Amino acid sequence: MGVAEYDHVDAELQSRAATKATDVHAGPQGPTGFTRASRVAGRLRAPGSKSLAQRALVAAALADGSTRIAGLPGGDDVARALALIEACGASVVRLAPAAVRVDGRPPGPGRGLAPREPLELGESGTLARFALAVRGLCASTERWIELRASGTLARRRSDALIDALAASGVEFETRTFPVRLRPLGPATRIDLVAPRSSQELSGLLIALAAYPDENLVAVRGAVPSRPYVAMTRGVLARFGARVDERAGEGMSDGTSEFTVKGPLRAPDVPFEIEPDASLAAVALCAACIGGGELVASGLTRASLQGDVRIVEHLAAFGCDAGFAADGLFARGKPKRGARLDLSGEPDLAPPLVALAAAALLADGDARSEFVGLGTLPGKESSRIDVLARGLTALGFEVDATPTSLRLLAAPHETQPARLDAHGDHRMAFAFALLGMACDGVEVDDGVSVAKSWPGFWRELTELGAVPIALK
Repeated sequence: MGVAEYDHVDAELQSRAATKATDVHAGPQGPTGFTRASRVAGRLRAPGSKSLAQRALVAAALADGSTRIAGLPGGDDVARALALIEACGASVVRLAPAAVRVDGRPPGPGRGLAPREPLELGESGTLARFALAVRGLCASTERWIELRASGTLARRRSDALIDALAASGVEFETRTFPVRLRPLGPATRIDLVAPRSSQELSGLLIALAAYPDENLVAVRGAVPSRPYVAMTRGVLARFGARVDERAGEGMSDGTSEFTVKGPLRAPDVPFEIEPDASLAAVALCAACIGGGELVASGLTRASLQGDVRIVEHLAAFGCDAGFAADGLFARGKPKRGARLDLSGEPDLAPPLVALAAAALLADGDARSEFVGLGTLPGKESSRIDVLARGLTALGFEVDATPTSLRLLAAPHETQPARLDAHGDHRMAFAFALLGMACDGVEVDDGVSVAKSWPGFWRELTELGAVPIALK
């Protein structure tokens, strides 16, 4: 790559980006669990948010001009997003290990995204829904497009999104993976009925923001995980698009209307990806379980990520947590149980369930209840069931429903157990944290952390987590 390729990125940006790109291809080197001797303390800068990164990359691929993005995390989901936008014709130039320049291909007559080969999504539900919406509404209408998935994603569905696209004129030859569709081009109104994921709405907002006219998404029913929609709106604002919401006029069925006004234009300054608040939450919970003290740097009250509310949830358990000058902080063991509604931050449930287990072990009256978990069964694993089975294997008494989980009683003495993460990175995190509260917890399929945090096992060990001694 010549010197000219670096003209738009200064040395400071390259340096910052390079320091974030650690262990991109690493597996869980070393332990498959931690012990009760763990005391996590110090400072951590979590990997970049893959949710923000995927939104920024897809928006950049549709935007007019060249977008510089720094702080890209490692992990398969972001690698798939980069490969996907390249396969659709956007130019991606590596500027540093964690920084890229994306030259977009806005939609329009004779231009836009034009994939010629089947598109591989890996196991990213976010990317799958964005790809369905963007390929359905912004790609060339001249040919059929095939979207392929792997792992558990191949069995997951997005019926609400596909129904919305089909009703607007997108043709579908198959509706389950591999999905084959023929794009429609621009649409002025999309009706989304009973979405099961905020990603379905976010994908439509991104796709419609690529056009200069004002377009509309009407959502009938509740919008799950609204903070993620707010994140999407924040990203689109950085690209010059506006999204406004209002309750549907004359509607009695809970309809909300989102008006979208584009087009997308590359930001004048680099788009720097924030540290992932949901991953920082894992480390903050780990610190509290062991009575340590941790600062997760790079996250503020102004974050686009709703998961910074982790500090409020930790405080509900009696931990000392809040916003420091340069990040989130948490210290002190949990002192009580809590009842939490995580409908806005469902990714926080796994580490907080581990924290609740630690509280219950310390005080048999410290029962906890988690509600608003209705999106968890449709993730990489059926997360409520997997968490409940893991806790039961350790001797806890739990009550699980499709939308909630209650921790009712702790065992007099926990039983050693090997807990299966079922290929789900967030289950691996939760079970690693359970090992800090219970003796003899081994994590099966710990390699799944590579999806979002390839350096997890090493970085937690460096912060004071003690690896389990395997036989």
